[in-house]
Amino acid sequence: MKYLYIIASIVALTSIMFLFSLLPEKETPQNEIALTVNGHDIGNSTVQQENTRYGYHTENESEAYDTIITRELLIEEAQKQKIDKEPDFRKALKEYYETSLIKILFERKNKELVIAIKDAEISNYLSYIGKTITFTRLDSIPETATPASSAKGLTTTALFDDLADPIKMLLSSLSPGQFGIRFDTGSEKFALRLDKVEGTTKSTPIKADRNRIIESLSDFKREQQINNWLAELRQKATITIHNKK
Repeated sequence: MKYLYIIASIVALTSIMFLFSLLPEKETPQNEIALTVNGHDIGNSTVQQENTRYGYHTENESEAYDTIITRELLIEEAQKQKIDKEPDFRKALKEYYETSLIKILFERKNKELVIAIKDAEISNYLSYIGKTITFTRLDSIPETATPASSAKGLTTTALFDDLADPIKMLLSSLSPGQFGIRFDTGSEKFALRLDKVEGTTKSTPIKADRNRIIESLSDFKREQQINNWLAELRQKATITIHNKK
């Protein structure tokens, strides 16, 4: 059963390790060799990484060796069958490479983002809870507030609490007569104008999870900044779509 568990964990990682096995690697110094499988030297660093990956203790290091050996044998067998020469494998390699690049890029971009939530934003959000909101999705994005006040579009009236979170986040940052722009993925964006807020403010404090509101506002701002960044990338790019007849 224990050996089956090792095999199962290998299957989850073999595809990734198989891809990396094709990349050129430095020769392992003699004093760093931990084991050799069919003439292929494997360094101590690989064993240490395996120990860290699964949290093995020193006394269970043999499990790490079993995993590395089995993975190496599977990779060698796949190469003997020339799977690495097949078009499907090359496609998978390309997709994994591109996905990894994008993942790292987004992780770095997320670290660069500055997200600040002010008390006034939280208070404004709280003040809209339980009230009826009338807003308009404008047909076009106005350049200033003056044309926005009379711009046409699709008007909706709904309870603030029933609106989708992204819409609530945007509207809660507005006062009646103001408009805000929401960025969707790619180059898509639209403007919402807050027309009216109706309802009596309750004298008793509204029970709301401030931490959840802060988290929702932070997620909204992060999403807006990311989508704005994606839109800027599109604007700077030269893109030609060739329609096939």
